[in-house]
Amino acid sequence: YGTSNGKVYKMINAHTGNPTATEITGAGFPSGYISCVTIDPADADRIFITFSNYNVKSIFFSSDGGSNWSDISGNLEENADGTGNGPSVRWIEQLIINGDLAYFVATTTGLYSTTNLNGTSTNWIQEGGSVLGNVVCAMIKTRSDGFVAVGTHGNGVYTATFESQVVS
Repeated sequence: YGTSNGKVYKMINAHTGNPTATEITGAGFPSGYISCVTIDPADADRIFITFSNYNVKSIFFSSDGGSNWSDISGNLEENADGTGNGPSVRWIEQLIINGDLAYFVATTTGLYSTTNLNGTSTNWIQEGGSVLGNVVCAMIKTRSDGFVAVGTHGNGVYTATFESQVVS
């Protein structure tokens, strides 16, 4: 779980009577509001964190359960340090489309996706520009059958179905 001051924790032995919270906050995390923590359903060591503050790096990824983190904000940031006119990132989800793992982020300037996580060089492409435009997207939910739903701020819910495969 994430906090309003940039801390991230995982629960050790959450299925037992006395689970323990262990901090896994990344060294480069800003002291900001964590708006989403997403765990890869096929690999619990793959964790995604989004920050909804402006003027901070906004998306981080760990492939080792939170021991190490990479900034994957890429071109969503105007400046490398997160400052500037980059959007607030509200949510992140993933889905397998045509055999490729795709990542979707809901932001204050619309919905974006990528199929290639490449650290600070990650290239996020706007989705649904002619339908969604630059509307504030607050949340995304994906389903293994390719269904994607995007909740917006004051502009309804949008859905699409992609050809997908179940993550295994």
